[in-house]
Amino acid sequence: MSLISNVEQEVNEIRLKIYEETKDLTPEQYKKRLDEMTMATARKYGFTVISSTKDDLRLQNR
Repeated sequence: MSLISNVEQEVNEIRLKIYEETKDLTPEQYKKRLDEMTMATARKYGFTVISSTKDDLRLQNR
């Protein structure tokens, strides 16, 4: 019999929490939530979010 480690237990709790927060969202609401979280993280760490390297000319010429 194997025991679930504390890390596995914490990951499972986080996964369940995310599921509960998102289970009733429409695809549009889910995308909006994800976009908001992405932009907040990008601002916090100074990242630039682009949709594709094909769309960003600065990255094409490297």
